[in-house]
Amino acid sequence: MVNFEAEITDNPLKNAFRGKATVHTHIPGQSYVGDEAIPVIKNQYRNSRQGTSLAYINIPFCETRCLYCLFYQNPLQPESSLHYTDLLIKELQLWSDLAAQNHEPIHAVYFGGGTPTALEPHDLYRLIKAVRTYLPLANDCEITLEGRIHHFPEEKMEAAFKAGVNRVSLGVQTFNTQVRQTMRRVDDRDSMIRSIEKLASFNQASIVCDLIYGFPYQDMAVWEDDVKTAISLPLDGVDCYQLNVFEKSPLGKFIANGKLPAGADKEERGEMFALSVDLLTKAQWRRLSNNHWCQTFRERNIYNRFGKSAADCLAFGSGAGGKLNGYSFMIERKYDEWSKKIEAGIKPIAFASAPGAYWHALRTISSEMELGRINMRSLSDVYSLPLEKLSQDVFDQWSQAGLITPVGDWMVQTIAGQFWHTTMAQLLVNVLGKRLTQTK
Repeated sequence: MVNFEAEITDNPLKNAFRGKATVHTHIPGQSYVGDEAIPVIKNQYRNSRQGTSLAYINIPFCETRCLYCLFYQNPLQPESSLHYTDLLIKELQLWSDLAAQNHEPIHAVYFGGGTPTALEPHDLYRLIKAVRTYLPLANDCEITLEGRIHHFPEEKMEAAFKAGVNRVSLGVQTFNTQVRQTMRRVDDRDSMIRSIEKLASFNQASIVCDLIYGFPYQDMAVWEDDVKTAISLPLDGVDCYQLNVFEKSPLGKFIANGKLPAGADKEERGEMFALSVDLLTKAQWRRLSNNHWCQTFRERNIYNRFGKSAADCLAFGSGAGGKLNGYSFMIERKYDEWSKKIEAGIKPIAFASAPGAYWHALRTISSEMELGRINMRSLSDVYSLPLEKLSQDVFDQWSQAGLITPVGDWMVQTIAGQFWHTTMAQLLVNVLGKRLTQTK
């Protein structure tokens, strides 16, 4: 039996659950490792995609390593930009004749990492153009370049926009110089602000920044200033995320060894989340999901909206992850191994997992929970499954705990429910996965 119950408490924002989930919901299936994974995914590539589709391009280099990051792969070397771009374009060509890559439009492309803006301007330009050549992008495709302000001069901005980037996502995390430098972020507050203003002045793309709450030395006053600073800038969107402190990250080790304070605890983070909701709502920003807000209609947030759903996502580059027809897969993370396979004309897939039972419905449910509301009756009809019936006791209990408010057929999350939505999504998927299997 899966225990889904929240604590009945006077303050569900702080105390609804003992711990907050920090990973995406996972629908397990049979796994394939190494060379056995390649034909499994290639077979899926022979089929055309359906519905909204995505593509993820990974750039596995960083000039510095931030203390909190688990995505760091390789240091940036002088020859990295040219060599990697050459090979990544070859990877884009490898399966370009297969249906999944050359049929049906792709609606959002995300250049992530790592630090995509670490590439040199010419390499960034030709990589983006290659993506536009070898992928069937929709005419309104969202093309996001993730990056940091450090080593992102005007010349590189111009190259990105000229190649077709129409969305820039900046990992600001915090505007506070002390907190930034403690986390080994390079640029100070004033540099961040000037660069955001410069990007916006091109008037070519949606400019978005990520903010994170829960850093060491980031108290409520610092967080309030972070959000208010974002509101004051010519940004089209902002994400507000909770800091995940991973045990194996440098930050986790620093905290464990007493070199840094732990930062805000679970209760304080709940208050920080609620403060950001209050400030952005009062500033008349529009909510796109529990964590994402927009100030203008230029911001669409397509990749993030569908990234955790059942939508297909093609993947390219060392360390990239994708999904196709329910199969999840990872591209080789070790840079040397990835390079060797590309040079040999082999798509370097290192891992794949087949979809578990009811994967499409469960992923859809997980992604819907990110939007702050869910309609189980409608989803029951879509999938011809008793989803509403099997989850009624879950939502009844969460309503009693102050996490959900029923509004007609919709289960609408309270502020506390929005803060705990990842945990709730994980529990809901676990409960339904088990109960659906038992009702076969």
